[in-house]
Amino acid sequence: CAPPPPKVCSDITDASTCSSSKCPDDTSHSCLWDSAARKCNCAPNVCSDIKDSRTCAGSKCPDDTTRNCLWVQGVCSCELPPPPSCSDFTTSSTCRRNKCSDDTTRSCQWDSSNRMCSCAPPPPKVCSDITDASTCSSSKCPDD
Repeated sequence: CAPPPPKVCSDITDASTCSSSKCPDDTSHSCLWDSAARKCNCAPNVCSDIKDSRTCAGSKCPDDTTRNCLWVQGVCSCELPPPPSCSDFTTSSTCRRNKCSDDTTRSCQWDSSNRMCSCAPPPPKVCSDITDASTCSSSKCPDD
């Protein structure tokens, strides 16, 4: 006689069956193996539903699968979204108001000829870093 089908994820006792199953009581979610507790649970609705660091670290945020769950000070939470990069800005006014996401000492700059926003180049450290004549002749030596 075969065992009855599981009524909830916690009725499943092995990792591979757990990982390939839908929650019997909520088929919109998958079962998730908790490696620390060695038991099967229904996948969480939010990162904070995850109670062990290893499961947290390997999970996507259930409510926003573009981000990862992150274990911080004993709690699993959804990581902050990355800051927008200059190329995400589509108007000159929003472009100029923002800093470069990968180097906040530099600002975004608007190129009106191709109507694109990009990260401004770093300021020159020496005169030989200046590559155009008009900027060179109107500049003081950065290293002096």
